[in-house]
Amino acid sequence: MVGCMLTGRRERGTHKYQLGNCLLSMKTYKEFMLECTQLNEGGLARQLSKAKTKTTGHISADRGSSESGNRTKRKGLEKDLKKKGIGYKKSTGSYKYDDGKTGREVSYSTSKPDKMSKRRFGKTMRRLGRKHGQESVITKKPNKPARLHDTESKKPGKSVNLGKEKPGKHPQGSGQTGEKRTRGSKLSKSSNKDRNMHYGN
Repeated sequence: MVGCMLTGRRERGTHKYQLGNCLLSMKTYKEFMLECTQLNEGGLARQLSKAKTKTTGHISADRGSSESGNRTKRKGLEKDLKKKGIGYKKSTGSYKYDDGKTGREVSYSTSKPDKMSKRRFGKTMRRLGRKHGQESVITKKPNKPARLHDTESKKPGKSVNLGKEKPGKHPQGSGQTGEKRTRGSKLSKSSNKDRNMHYGN
């Protein structure tokens, strides 16, 4: 067993210790266990947790079957997301289009910047969806159902309640997002080992 002893002055009401000219910070047990849990969680668990507790969204730039054309579109979307300060994670997802066909695409799971309001984030996501020729985008507020927004119609109606975050594929095949990260701008190959999340009631 290895231990250590701190000598010096502790700042009142904190877990910080002054040792000579060095300020050492010690975590509480709760903080330590939370950090361990986050490190041990898989990508899917983190994705589900983030969808529940943060303001997030989902968007794609893919349209049509041309992979080379979609790669160019993805780079354009990434540029716009970075310009707005919106963080994102790329993964492979699937989406059922208005014509009933289901296609695989690179899905961008986005996160609201700290200095951006929830309302502004929602508007930005919808504008980016329209700019990049998407039928719809998804936004979700903490502990609220996800909302599907029409970004194709000239006069879009009200957003649709998609329900809460759930592990696994969508039972009706309406769409889901995979756990595995997509590298670069290339659509990765599908795998039966991929774990997914979706929204449902």
